[in-house]
Amino acid sequence: MVNIISIHSHCYKCRKKSIIFENRMKSFLRILICVVVLDFGLAQELVTVDSIRLETDGQITDFGTDDFNNIYFIKNSTELNKIDFKTREIKRFSNRNILENLNTQNMLQLTLTSGFFNLLILDNQLNPIQDPIDLNSNSDFSPTLTALVDNNYIWGYDQALQRLVLWNYRENKIMRQSTILNDRNSSEFFSELVYYSNKIYLVGTDRILRLDEFAGLEKVVSLGEHHQVEVLGGHVYYAKDERIYRLDMSNGQSVEVALVEGLDFFSLNKSYLFVLKDKVVYLYDSQIIF
Repeated sequence: MVNIISIHSHCYKCRKKSIIFENRMKSFLRILICVVVLDFGLAQELVTVDSIRLETDGQITDFGTDDFNNIYFIKNSTELNKIDFKTREIKRFSNRNILENLNTQNMLQLTLTSGFFNLLILDNQLNPIQDPIDLNSNSDFSPTLTALVDNNYIWGYDQALQRLVLWNYRENKIMRQSTILNDRNSSEFFSELVYYSNKIYLVGTDRILRLDEFAGLEKVVSLGEHHQVEVLGGHVYYAKDERIYRLDMSNGQSVEVALVEGLDFFSLNKSYLFVLKDKVVYLYDSQIIF
């Protein structure tokens, strides 16, 4: 009798362990399915809303868009073109110098450098707002990257000083400086500077720095290989291997948000994701990637 009870007790314990194991496996499978579905929902191939062919016989060397969905591109490093989104009217600007570093993130104005050392500020009709700003005119400050703040100030990064500087370009006067921003044991190269919503983003080869409006360092996040960087809505977007990722600066996590069939440049606003490939701009609903 004792042996029978022991056997029944042993079988009951085995059955209980089996049920617990089965329940755990079911929970694991549910979690796995949710993760796969979520990943599929975030990283998806997008459906084209519209497309615009850029009728140009030259090479496109820079590209951007604004909040009004207008398209800008530099042809052969010498001619800035604008395509009005509504009318498809084309405007052009050239001063027979090398044009680069196109920045269209200011709603009403855009900037680019001319002849490597002159900053041009244009309105969104490509009319110069003022005379070119000589970036070498101040012996104490020679920025390699610039980001327009308003009609008086720009933020600039000086590679020699390794600092961000707030510059009153009308008075040719330095107003504020950051601390040294390079790693102590390296001479880091920074490639992009963005001023967005009172925040400053400085993009390096393998990391991105976010600073407040007073150039106080808030966050440093690792950033691997990337094609270019855009900032929108407090997130950083970057392209790599025909995929677009969203970087959360608060935790350093990157999520793939779009798979595209190749790209030369991309840009985005609250309405569209613009992807340039082989002189065709493809428009996608940007709400999908937010």
